[in-house]
Amino acid sequence: MLAIGFASLASTALAAGSLRLYPVRIELSEGESVQMMTITNDGDETTRLQLRVFGWRHVGGEDVLEETRDILANPGLFEVKPGGTQIARFGLRTAPEATEKSYRVLLEEVPIGRPSTPGEVRTLLRISVPIFVPPAAPRVQLSWQAARAADGGIALQIRNSGNVHVQLNRLSLSRPGGTSLASEDMSVYILPGQSAAVALKTSAPVRVGEVLKLGAMTDQGERSIDLSVEAATREARP
Repeated sequence: MLAIGFASLASTALAAGSLRLYPVRIELSEGESVQMMTITNDGDETTRLQLRVFGWRHVGGEDVLEETRDILANPGLFEVKPGGTQIARFGLRTAPEATEKSYRVLLEEVPIGRPSTPGEVRTLLRISVPIFVPPAAPRVQLSWQAARAADGGIALQIRNSGNVHVQLNRLSLSRPGGTSLASEDMSVYILPGQSAAVALKTSAPVRVGEVLKLGAMTDQGERSIDLSVEAATREARP
């Protein structure tokens, strides 16, 4: 079991170092049990990469990766020459369940030979991309709580009681008259049965008891929620 931190990706393509990946999120189902990813090397050196797939869950606010045989990844080890392209294939080896299954592709650079300069330390690339296996009957259900933070901003607690993930892409906060208090782009995944804490800095202090309008842009659609600000009971982590 690995506890690992990584940035969640909201775009359809990713450039990391000299590599480009497309797509940066994969969905597998019984009807589409095989998907492909294109890996392009825009650098001037050959890159050797290892490709592995792990089960993905959240434990205590941390991303945890676990060994799995649910998805076959091929090739597991390969080299991409300068200007070259490699196609990676992912095959589903298990049936979908009532709740969405979540995985992570871990793409890691493997050193080739010795450093050209004695004492040189190379920073090796590590990229993580999500894979989802949705249920036959997806259900989106989020609940929101807002508390006044110590700095006068908002501490949000978001609970996902549905059976599929939700990715938060943007949150905006305003008063009923339309006065904007906050707007922030993000990429936060909330897996089924999990919660997320998000802190929003506001342009003016909020008051306990006032009702604010929260706009949420997610990969499952846009939402507008009226939230009553509660007294702080816990501190949200950004």
